[in-house]
Amino acid sequence: MFKEKLSVGLILLLLITLGGCQAEGTAKDVVFSQELEVADEGGNASHSTPSIRQAEAVEKAEAAFGKYFDMKNIDQSLVLKAALIEDDGILWMSPYWKLSWLAEDAKKPVYSAEIDAQTGEVVQLRYQPKLFHKIIYREDVLACQDTALAFIDQFALLKEAPLTIFEASSSYFEGILVEFRYGPDRFVTLYFNEAGDVSGFAFSQQVAYTLQGDDLKVDRAEAIEIARASIKQYFDQTDTSGLIEKVQLVEGNNGEKTWFVYWKNIAVLDNKCVRFGAQIDALSGTVCAVEGVNHPLYETAPKLIEINETKLREIADRFMEQKNLSDYRFEAFDEELGALCYRSKVDLLLQVYVDRFNENVCFLSFVEFK
Repeated sequence: MFKEKLSVGLILLLLITLGGCQAEGTAKDVVFSQELEVADEGGNASHSTPSIRQAEAVEKAEAAFGKYFDMKNIDQSLVLKAALIEDDGILWMSPYWKLSWLAEDAKKPVYSAEIDAQTGEVVQLRYQPKLFHKIIYREDVLACQDTALAFIDQFALLKEAPLTIFEASSSYFEGILVEFRYGPDRFVTLYFNEAGDVSGFAFSQQVAYTLQGDDLKVDRAEAIEIARASIKQYFDQTDTSGLIEKVQLVEGNNGEKTWFVYWKNIAVLDNKCVRFGAQIDALSGTVCAVEGVNHPLYETAPKLIEINETKLREIADRFMEQKNLSDYRFEAFDEELGALCYRSKVDLLLQVYVDRFNENVCFLSFVEFK
């Protein structure tokens, strides 16, 4: 049996980031406050019985929709679903009420809100009457950014400064969003409808950005240096200026601790996707994965090469030879993942992924057998 240092599913999951929160009183118009609950020794917030009950959380959400989006009443034909989330441990460090108003048999809520169960703060608020997907370009993002900043200023959502744009995207499920960072682990996301108007916002605090960890062989600074050396070794990348740096320590359920160190651009603004980085086992210093992506988007993108084992293997074999990885021998092609699998003489597995835009290797995943 073997143990993967990092699964592709986890890698893809952690590409998605958000962040931020505050506290002081439970007034209906409280949106964001800065004081967070003190965490216990394990890093988890210590929670007492929620101060805000479900009925009060619903009342605060309804009032917030009226204040921020001039919605006097929520459609009474919709079904309200409510859940008390004790602590998701990733994006919000306090218990909160997750409220969703859905049409019958719908999977996506028309209205959604998250209310901090201790302070009554509005953590998330969104009106999304329908799903849509719109390809956005640089001018769209810049317009949304201006609209978002004006909305934040109008309602004094944040008093902290400065705000820096961290991500912008458009997808069928989430629609158009622009995410801002305003602290080491604090984020606010603004959502937009097809007309470009703000249709929601969400705060989060992603503690992985500030987590230091205990008994680590590799600290944050060392992880950054290892990542820089890795992207230089495998992708000849030495200049990360102008890119957004993302450094996170992710702790697994079985005690594993992994540094995610990446440099990326905002793809829509540049009409290309640039992402370099590595994942490092914080307990051993072993490099688990290395990534190097740089390809165009939309109409400037060349035609993708077919998922053809022979073609992909030619590209991978050439890369392996150039990077002095001749100790690895080809073993199999995982068609489901699109990965070429190589095994070393000491029984280490290397999964190689090819960028089908540029026809070059873009990702390496090292697997230890236990």
